[in-house]
Amino acid sequence: MIHTPTTQHGASGDGAFGFVRNGYDRAETHDLTTSDVDSATVYGRNDETIGAISSLKVGTDGKITDAVVDVGGFLGLGAHSVLLPFNQLTVLRQTNGSDVRVHLDTTKEKLKAMPHHTGG
Repeated sequence: MIHTPTTQHGASGDGAFGFVRNGYDRAETHDLTTSDVDSATVYGRNDETIGAISSLKVGTDGKITDAVVDVGGFLGLGAHSVLLPFNQLTVLRQTNGSDVRVHLDTTKEKLKAMPHHTGG
């Protein structure tokens, strides 16, 4: 089944770019656990693969605050890692299933141009 991407502005209520996919609903950030999104593929505006979540930062309240996204490379080798605030990501959960899609309103090239995150 092919999902036709539809985009809308302001879907999150914070002025961020919003993503809508048939058969998926926007996941509420406070309902997500690290296991829901850790290692998830990150897609760009046109459903192109732009990276994968390699690790997550969690605040003292137990909520996800930041995501480390690996861009490029192969099997984790040679990847360019960037640290992004988690609220920049749009997470969609399958309406009648468990599949999760992570979207980011950027390109692989823009992520590669960001400062490399070395951990910590």
